[in-house]
Amino acid sequence: MAIVINGSGTVTGLAVGGLPDGTVDAGTLASNAVTEAKIATDSVTAAKIPASLENTFVSGRKNLIINGNMDVWQRGTPIATMGFGADRWKTYSTASGVANYNVTNTQVADNPISAGGYSYSVAVDNASTSIDFITVTQLIEQANLTSINTGDSLTLSFWIKKTRDLDSNATFKVMAMTPASSKDTWSGVQYQSTDSLASTPFSENYNSLSTSWVKKTATFTVTANMVTRGLGLCFQIGESNVTSGAGSTAEIYRFTGVQLEKGSTATDFEYRSYGEELALCQRYYERFIADASAEMLIGVGVNASATDVFINYPYKQIKRVIPSFSSSGASHFERLTASWGAGSSINCQANIATARLNMGGFPSSTIWNATEVRITAAANDAHWFAFDAEL
Repeated sequence: MAIVINGSGTVTGLAVGGLPDGTVDAGTLASNAVTEAKIATDSVTAAKIPASLENTFVSGRKNLIINGNMDVWQRGTPIATMGFGADRWKTYSTASGVANYNVTNTQVADNPISAGGYSYSVAVDNASTSIDFITVTQLIEQANLTSINTGDSLTLSFWIKKTRDLDSNATFKVMAMTPASSKDTWSGVQYQSTDSLASTPFSENYNSLSTSWVKKTATFTVTANMVTRGLGLCFQIGESNVTSGAGSTAEIYRFTGVQLEKGSTATDFEYRSYGEELALCQRYYERFIADASAEMLIGVGVNASATDVFINYPYKQIKRVIPSFSSSGASHFERLTASWGAGSSINCQANIATARLNMGGFPSSTIWNATEVRITAAANDAHWFAFDAEL
């Protein structure tokens, strides 16, 4: 038997066999009286969750950043030049206002949220020249921002740790930027400290960062230019004298778990499989890398001359735009043909100025002498060719 009390504390009757439905209302329960420990397993079902609450749950893909956990490094690691390190992440530095190349980008097996994960390591080898700032930037294509609107909140979260102190005036910033004029036309904006700066969602003295992993979050408002032109995130160390000592390379910091999501609350990092992350990266950059242990057949095509052969090589992913082409060198490629002799070197280049977005490589028309093209017997990880459609 139970005593029935309404929300005003008035006894309204007795109930046999437990409390009847509706007898315990919000006014009867003390604040914080219902805790997780008091909820029986599987007692909260989908049918008991109001639609108004269910509609606020995060669903589908939420992270606007590609390769935020630093899994994909198609260009290799470490990379001791200015430019792309991890896929979709581009490094730049200046010394007295002039482009500087003494930055090393490395994939490190150190991740605070995944035991088998990685982080992006930034190091500098610069004993004689002051560096004004070092940036690591990801530019987000406008086509990937169709889920946001002007005035929406975007929340950035990431994990970071410093690996040594810098000068006392050093700062660490994360800046949100937009192209200065038209959609996806950045033209160096990502290298500047102020141009087309939409907001500075995060900034603090560098030396206040911890040598242990710490999660940082910041929320900023979507601008009209972000919606129509694109959005860039720039992680920047600014200082008058970032040096590492004579002839040495010294790491400065590591970061990983970068997530940019709609809303004003940072949620748990969204994991994607390596295959998914690689496919997203290959829309912007795709590299064919040789196997270190054997010759590798690339394709079958036609002879053009004693040193040239045309083959058709399909992209693994449709490219953002018609890409540029590069390769490791002509001596790394051979053709096998009865008329020209086995194993003769060929020029590895591409005629893709008018190629369709879903077909790349070496287009051909009339096949009058079939030829196989392969990576040479001396194949190793330095033998490659690539298509670049980066922002």
